[in-house]
Amino acid sequence: MDIENLEKRKLKSTNRQVIAKIERWAEEGVSIAHDEDNKIILVRYAIPGETVKINIYKEAKDYSMGEPIEIIEPSPLRITPECKYFALCGGCDYQMITYEEQLKIKQATVKETFRRIGNMEIEFTDIIANPSVFNYRNTETFKVNPRRKQIGFFRKDTKSIVDIENCKIAMPKINEALEYLRNSEKEPPHNFKVRTTSSGETVVNMIETEKYEDAAVMETIKACGKEITFKISKDSFFQVNNAVIPLWLEKIVSFLDKEKSERIFDLYCGIGLITLFVSYFAKETIGVELAKSSVIDGNFNIKHNNIETNVKIIEAAVEDKLPQLGFADVMIVDPPRKGLDENTKKTLLAMKPKKIIYSSCKASTMARDIKELSCEYEVSEFILVDMFSHTHHTETLACLVRK
Repeated sequence: MDIENLEKRKLKSTNRQVIAKIERWAEEGVSIAHDEDNKIILVRYAIPGETVKINIYKEAKDYSMGEPIEIIEPSPLRITPECKYFALCGGCDYQMITYEEQLKIKQATVKETFRRIGNMEIEFTDIIANPSVFNYRNTETFKVNPRRKQIGFFRKDTKSIVDIENCKIAMPKINEALEYLRNSEKEPPHNFKVRTTSSGETVVNMIETEKYEDAAVMETIKACGKEITFKISKDSFFQVNNAVIPLWLEKIVSFLDKEKSERIFDLYCGIGLITLFVSYFAKETIGVELAKSSVIDGNFNIKHNNIETNVKIIEAAVEDKLPQLGFADVMIVDPPRKGLDENTKKTLLAMKPKKIIYSSCKASTMARDIKELSCEYEVSEFILVDMFSHTHHTETLACLVRK
């Protein structure tokens, strides 16, 4: 069953309980069990091998969704979660197992996704673990119910807000801002975003506060022997894990020729996080990005850091601009979760760059795209990048080389 494409509108609320044995992990942070009628149950927060009393809270024709209300026979892998909101707040999926086991699950589920969707057997050539498995997120968007005076996150599969006092995977300054806002005389009227940096600069976007600005931040990243400061506006995207970003960038740069002779396109480049770093290792670098705020930030970042490499960032849709840019030796793609569009894939196959470096936060669309590119390319490196510890989300990085 393709867990990622469940049609939520076909689910109906219910309330029944079953006792079942958890069989295996699946995608999206769930595990699989079957009820007495052999109907599939997608269970959250349960470990294969456990016998669990399950509350079925939603039903569809071919499957049910549930959560454990009693662990009758626990797995030896089960540990006590660090966070008191775990299994209530919808943020984390795996705090009931060790970090080492989480990495094993992510490897297995990505492999299965590539087997099922890409019809290919993928072996990881490297694993980039998170040096800071807690307090790593530099951005959080908090949900607000002003009538009930709740600030927190949605419970899984609902629009019900779980009121929280702190988040174990958020950087400490985010929790400081959350505490301030929870105790403020002027309560937040609606959802808001908190962003912080390695230096502790913290802003609150989307609402007004007396203590925090609703503004951009400046974040400095050290990687590949370089140090670059990035302006990140409130509408611009930036990777969430400051500890993993340098390791991810260094791996990307390791795929480039040492002679610095390549023409490189960085597609869906955002504010230029990859673009600016790889420009030091290229003959020419062009970033392409559709979001206006990110392009403004990216070009500001080039000037602010006095970067004199042959680099520029263009505001355009990748599928429209790519055919006009001519040949590139290397294409770097870090697309949104929907993956590459069909026109972009056709252009890549027509241009035949030497290498395509593909980073993705959604394995299923990456598997689909790599399968379609496999007529001309083969995977030389495949890396799990644990950007999102304790959640089911994964970042995967592949280097495709022309056959």
